[in-house]
Amino acid sequence: MVDAANTQGPRARLRKPARATFPFDPARVPRHPGCYLMKDATGDVIYVGKANDLRRRVASYFRRSSKPHRKGEMITRIRDIEVILTRNEREALVLESNLIRHHRPSYNSRFTRNGDSYYYIAVTDEAFPRLVPYRKERVNFALQTVDEAAAAALYGPYVGLRLRNRILTAVRDLHPVRACHTMPSRACGRFADGLCPAPCEGRISVDAYREIIRRARRFLRRPPRAALERLREEMTRRAAELAFDEAAGLRDRIRALEHAALPQVVERDDARSIDVLWLGGGRLLTMEVRAGVVRAVRPLEAFDAARDGRRIEARYADASIDRLVANPAVARLVIGRTRVDVPATRRSVAGQLLEICRINHAHRIGDSTVSHRPHRPFQAV
Repeated sequence: MVDAANTQGPRARLRKPARATFPFDPARVPRHPGCYLMKDATGDVIYVGKANDLRRRVASYFRRSSKPHRKGEMITRIRDIEVILTRNEREALVLESNLIRHHRPSYNSRFTRNGDSYYYIAVTDEAFPRLVPYRKERVNFALQTVDEAAAAALYGPYVGLRLRNRILTAVRDLHPVRACHTMPSRACGRFADGLCPAPCEGRISVDAYREIIRRARRFLRRPPRAALERLREEMTRRAAELAFDEAAGLRDRIRALEHAALPQVVERDDARSIDVLWLGGGRLLTMEVRAGVVRAVRPLEAFDAARDGRRIEARYADASIDRLVANPAVARLVIGRTRVDVPATRRSVAGQLLEICRINHAHRIGDSTVSHRPHRPFQAV
């Protein structure tokens, strides 16, 4: 008689559902965008992920099911989970990639290959600048012209080739600028299509052309609502005309631009080392920003202003940190430090960094009202 248990073979017997030993409590993870870092018994980060709803995503790893989880072995090794909150899904996406590069977790494969990098849009440093695709630490053929043009400014990062290309196409269509690798002697088809003002034939002055570039750069910083509304109206019109392929293309472009419109400060071009501090409820939280990248959020520290005030000043007495960004409760303690920024609003880069630190502080001290406050001056805690 054949043993029925053995008819499926050894591979099938090994693919039993893995059971997590980590006591996951959904109440400890907010329904908020951000990243989660799964750690093993030694404290090493073994997996980094992101989600627009952290509680739902992290809980999915611990649901009991008759089917094996694709990361079953990893689940059995989890001993701790750290979450870092962000303000939106775009920040979570960029932060996830940064954390993967920093920790190089064994169960992540994305962005861990040597030489992999983000996607950017570059504005070239030429008399008549171009908008071109760009990647750091890569050979960028769009910059290898007769004059060896350099990148005057970078916009992004965009995590994904398709997303970057859709945004690049949209900004070129809305702001006609030259796309030629080398300036030709006569106008090309883009001029006939209204997509280029033909500087090669002298049809536009340098000043007028640079005004178009200025508007394009402003668009890349934050696509205006009016432009998105025009694209939505065009999509609706094409759909009504049964031009569904064109309507679908416009829909994808709108989604890409909406994603680009979300603010993000977790990765920027900035060589400085910055610590962002938030003090409240007797607890101090520090967020590390190195070379423009949010790299870590340190554990909460118990803090008494009367007893521990000098500790903060001593920590930053040397020049290892170029800049401090803090809420007023911290700034009052660092009296010997001349470079302490207390942002007046959340619109500045420093203010946005401090806002990310604030929402993480609120989560870690157990404040269940973690939310985005409107742009207004920071109040002393």
